[in-house]
Amino acid sequence: MKKYFFVIIVFTLLKVNAQENSFYGELGGAGPIFSLNYEREVIDDSALLLRIGLGYLSTWSYEGLTIPIGAYHLIDLNKGNHLELGGSYTFGLGRDNDIGTGFFLPAIGYRKYKEGRKGFFKITFNPVLYNDEPIEVIPWGGISYGVRF
Repeated sequence: MKKYFFVIIVFTLLKVNAQENSFYGELGGAGPIFSLNYEREVIDDSALLLRIGLGYLSTWSYEGLTIPIGAYHLIDLNKGNHLELGGSYTFGLGRDNDIGTGFFLPAIGYRKYKEGRKGFFKITFNPVLYNDEPIEVIPWGGISYGVRF
């Protein structure tokens, strides 16, 4: 519960300074099968983005809701093309409603804003890192489409 309280506070405080918001669907990625996500620019005209989403997973010995929370930095390559670097931690909310299990997904990707910067497409490579010892790695990726408002 403390983790969610912290996230709510951060997003509330950032609302004062943030200008750009995004909503997108992601196939694969941090969801990790499918997720709907809200993303916020941290400071006006910055390249630092925070995201929170809601997904569902029924594989890897787990079935239940997933909540990906992440931070990303965009590097402007030219004409709406961006390199995306960052990562997410995805919490699991399983049948027993036990929050806390989850996995980390570092990310590197490509993001393309359409003219007018309202719509965007992104594709990412984000391997799943889970377990403590030894750390297990699953190669993974995602594809997303969304809108900015």
